Amino acid sequence: MKAKVKKHIEKIYQQSDNTLPFNPSNVAKRLAKIREDDIGLFFSNLSKLKNQHLGEVLLELPLESFICALRRIPPHKLASAAESIESDEATDLIQYISNNNQALSQKVLSLIEPEDRSEIVELSKYNDEQAGAYMEREFLAAKMDDTVATIQKLVRKFRKEEPATPIIKLFVIDSVGKLLGSVHFSDLILFDKNTSIKEIMNTLQHRPPLSIRPHSPVNEVVRLFEEYDLNIIAVVNKSGKIIGRIVYDDIYDMIRHIETDQAYALAGVREEAEESGLLDASKQRLIWLLVNLGTVLIASFIISQFDEIITSYVALAALLPLIAALGGNAGMQALTVTIRKLALGEIEYANTITTLKKEMLIVLLNGIAIATVTSIIVYLWFGDPRLSLIVAMALLSTLIIAGASGTLIPLGLNKLGIDPAVSSSIFLTTTTDILGFFIFLFMADMFL
Repeated sequence: MKAKVKKHIEKIYQQSDNTLPFNPSNVAKRLAKIREDDIGLFFSNLSKLKNQHLGEVLLELPLESFICALRRIPPHKLASAAESIESDEATDLIQYISNNNQALSQKVLSLIEPEDRSEIVELSKYNDEQAGAYMEREFLAAKMDDTVATIQKLVRKFRKEEPATPIIKLFVIDSVGKLLGSVHFSDLILFDKNTSIKEIMNTLQHRPPLSIRPHSPVNEVVRLFEEYDLNIIAVVNKSGKIIGRIVYDDIYDMIRHIETDQAYALAGVREEAEESGLLDASKQRLIWLLVNLGTVLIASFIISQFDEIITSYVALAALLPLIAALGGNAGMQALTVTIRKLALGEIEYANTITTLKKEMLIVLLNGIAIATVTSIIVYLWFGDPRLSLIVAMALLSTLIIAGASGTLIPLGLNKLGIDPAVSSSIFLTTTTDILGFFIFLFMADMFL
């Protein structure tokens, strides 16, 4: 056995027997490394995991390792693993299996206990962009006339039934399950066992509870957690009845999902393709490269229309990359900020003018500074004051166009219902390159 494989196995054992805190992501990465060297050891170490740990690790495995694991893990063990983790994670696991083996997912789902199965089916109705996809159905609730002693019994029962689920807060409901408020458990210990929840809430002077609907966009959930510094929020239906909760670790998943999607989309690739086989990843990237080839050809055509002035002034050819690079960078700065704010719900189409004004001021200040420095460098380099002035004016114009485009393109696409992270960069590159080259060469043709 190789030393590095032995080390991975030792670390997995230490986490499995609680010598070290169990980290599903870390264990999944180690198992994937083991699989690269010895697939037999991969299966044996995976099968030794407890059901709860198995469910959590499966969700973290790279796609190829996950598919490989599905070939050997029996359906009944997958079902037990799903039952041992929180409902939102169990739903993710079943959907993950379904994406790769629909027949197996149906088999596993049929083996899950009816109550857990109904929760998974319900949560499967929500997509990744909705709050319901991150909702846990496990929560602890009490009524106004319940006492602290009653709550203690409820906590013991809940902990026995859901040993892996953090409690965090007690939700207070009426007789039909409508959310009335919430109480921190740190507050409960301050009161006598015979004190009712109603008395506690009156003493604490609680405020109306914050809640979210299951069909609400995930960026709204992220905004609420950040704005109110929450660690948990109730999910209610249209009648105000609590149906679940979203906790802080789910928010980390949301933020990671948003950031990952944005990063891949801006690069023109999909996460699913990158995690699958070599051909899928290559095909996805090739499509984006072909689109970029088309935009480059358009920009090249613009340059070819000024071949005479370029032939006369060879310095223009040397300065073209400068226009493209600085314009592209300025545009990407505006684009990244705008897409990020759109994802978090910080800007909307209605306040476009305010957003554009701010971006234009930033670009104008930076543009004047960059244009001034560049014109000095060009003058020292080529000794031509007219050329240095043309470069400064063309560069300032290009940066302004890039800043405006980087703001307006994602806002416009978002208004049309198109994901701005997917399409914005190609429109931005095309706009800045074509207009930047045209302005620079047109001014050179006119004044040189």
